[in-house]
Amino acid sequence: MDALRDWFSDLAPRERLLVSAAAVLLVLAIVVLGAVRPLNSKAARNAEIVADREALLAELDEVAARLGPQRGGGNPVAASGGQSLVLIVDRTTRGRGLAEFLTRNQPDGDNKIRLRFERAPFDTLIEWLVELQVRHGLSAQSANIDKAPDRGRVNCNLVLTRGG
Repeated sequence: MDALRDWFSDLAPRERLLVSAAAVLLVLAIVVLGAVRPLNSKAARNAEIVADREALLAELDEVAARLGPQRGGGNPVAASGGQSLVLIVDRTTRGRGLAEFLTRNQPDGDNKIRLRFERAPFDTLIEWLVELQVRHGLSAQSANIDKAPDRGRVNCNLVLTRGG
């Protein structure tokens, strides 16, 4: 460190000014590369996440518009033979390949069931919900769907009810 100080003090005043300016620019470049750039890349990642969620929402809107209202047209409860919700959910999730993603299956009375899916394929989950509504008269009372780390997969909490 002493050698560096000696070298700096041996420089002409104009050279000292240039070396000092270069040092300030170097510190500034380190700050930009070390702090500002990671913040910009984080903002870009966040913008990508927002775009993905907007695309997911647009896809949900498209599915909802395509399906339209699903009431009427026969008696779906009679088609399910008055089976328990646990049995209907078990049979239909196995049929759709969703059983491996179902981590919670908790009945709440005779006409309500709480479910938790983790890393379930989004499209298959939506098709399954449509099947439950059309064939078995079950509807989602509440749904919380979050994007899972894998592309096209979601984590989902559902409360399904029979007859409305």
